[in-house]
Amino acid sequence: MSIVLKRIAKEPSLAYYYGQKGLRSVPARKLLSAGVATWVNARTATPAQPAPGSVAQRLVQDLEVTGFAAMPDKQLDAATLARVREQLAAYPLYDYYGSGKTYSLAQGIPADVIKIRHESADLFSCKPLMDLANDPDILAAVAARLGAKPTIASAEAWWTFGEHNQNASHAFDDIYHRDVDDLRFVKLFLYLTDTDLHSGAHRFVLGSHNDDRFTRRGAINDADVDGAYAPDKLLTVTGTAGTSFLEETWGIHRALLATQGRRLIFSVLYTLAATVPFGPGKPALPLPPGYDSYVNRRLFR
Repeated sequence: MSIVLKRIAKEPSLAYYYGQKGLRSVPARKLLSAGVATWVNARTATPAQPAPGSVAQRLVQDLEVTGFAAMPDKQLDAATLARVREQLAAYPLYDYYGSGKTYSLAQGIPADVIKIRHESADLFSCKPLMDLANDPDILAAVAARLGAKPTIASAEAWWTFGEHNQNASHAFDDIYHRDVDDLRFVKLFLYLTDTDLHSGAHRFVLGSHNDDRFTRRGAINDADVDGAYAPDKLLTVTGTAGTSFLEETWGIHRALLATQGRRLIFSVLYTLAATVPFGPGKPALPLPPGYDSYVNRRLFR
């Protein structure tokens, strides 16, 4: 039995996740996602549209047109960032590729290690990160793009040590690709360290979330992207710690190859369906006051 079938046998709802991954037509994905949104709305209250002129409406408009929305008004301040980094520094770090090895920033990261991650459950107790994930403007914008109340399916944070990558080794996310986490989904990204062209800045092809080109499975060559899209469509996101943005990562994207410094980034996945194979396990922490129980049902009990 394949790994996929074993996962589905253990968690039948994953059949939806793996089934939609095989659907690569943009019009078909939009049509079916509308049906899923109708099903979600039958279970929850249909979200109101963002008010004209609001922050949420601006985010929706940017996502609809380009697939990307900067959030300068959601920038975390220096004091908050310091608290976040101090809290996360107390937790162990894990090999990004699942070897089971653990690391500690305090004890130093071996020179041959390029990517390490935080355990998702450790992020749920970090209030500033969860408050951003549950920001009313962000949830309203995501709901408008999904057509239904979203579910936070996962939250991640990982380090990239460009200073260890002297051989310029590429990982999968350093190469252009499309995410296929649901029929329709949005991701939140937050830089927790200053990020420049050499430390792993994010790049997104504006408008590619509505484009049927390069929808096949797997990596997409730089030359193909450069030949198909004008240079002004290749958005590179650099910024100081605290920079955040929303993105529809069905669109073509990548991290620039990191060869200097170190980058810590936080990400939240908002979906229509609740289950992804890389999501958190059974919720252990109580739902914080003010958080929506439906949106957070995968994270909190």
